[in-house]
Amino acid sequence: MMKGQAKSIVLIKANKLRLVDTAYLADQDNDVLVKTIATTITPGLDRLLLTNKPVSHRVINYPIMLGSEMIGQVLETGPGVTSVSPGDFVFTFKGDRWKDIEPYYGCHAEIVATSESNILPLGRAPIHRDLLIGLLGYIVSAIEKARLEPSSRVLILGLGSVGLMAAEYLNSIGITNIDALENFGIRAQIGKVHNIGMEMTDFNESFNDRYDLIIETTGRILLIEKAIRMLKHGRQILLMGNYEVLAYDYRLLQHKEPVLICSSITEYHHIQKARELLEHPDIDSEKFFTNVFPVDRFELAYRVALDSKEAIKTVISWV
Repeated sequence: MMKGQAKSIVLIKANKLRLVDTAYLADQDNDVLVKTIATTITPGLDRLLLTNKPVSHRVINYPIMLGSEMIGQVLETGPGVTSVSPGDFVFTFKGDRWKDIEPYYGCHAEIVATSESNILPLGRAPIHRDLLIGLLGYIVSAIEKARLEPSSRVLILGLGSVGLMAAEYLNSIGITNIDALENFGIRAQIGKVHNIGMEMTDFNESFNDRYDLIIETTGRILLIEKAIRMLKHGRQILLMGNYEVLAYDYRLLQHKEPVLICSSITEYHHIQKARELLEHPDIDSEKFFTNVFPVDRFELAYRVALDSKEAIKTVISWV
């Protein structure tokens, strides 16, 4: 049995993040205790949780712990654990052995207790790009659901971390006809895309009926109504944003008969593939990391991650 307390970033109630001691209890044979090196902030989802906006049918029971991307080192393991040993480095995407709080992923803590199924062995000392494994795994999972060929044309709505990584992955698999809508100039400059529009109206009539896939990443579902004119008949819209309300007027879309793909499921094999992809230079990981803050400045880290136009991936250091 592994039990104790760990410093953790907890959302006590809406708009009230605190650094507190949180108890954990890992009493299953396949449980693992991990010492945290760094975590990242996921702005789209975290913004909705911070403001107590509905993100699913699931009721938010405060207090909750955020954080779904973490690199760390194994401290202890249960007797049934076979994939890692104490001292091994891992990527962790969920901490689910907390007491008295709801682990909404639950990785923002100095020590994370979790099950073996929630960790990915790295086989070496971690580097900062390992923090992108979860993000890239999400992209891989989503893109595989789309019917694409090398000649496919893609429009990405929004070049935050999801949009930028989608462009990176698409280029790495040979799909290079990519345009984007993005009103933050710095993101437009570093995205692997061709045509950039600051506003939807920047895409004139020559872009109508052009794209085989439109990827929505902004969390503003109504953008698909404005972008639908640019989709080829019967082609696909991939929803990858975090939506407060998933409501649109289908009458404004039906003439194109689009295939709507909702993707939020990342399976373990997607995480494994993401780790492998990040080992190769085809994925430019350096540009994603824009800010690093020590844990005692977590409030500033969240302000920057949620409000700064320049921020892409904000890292919290726990060592």
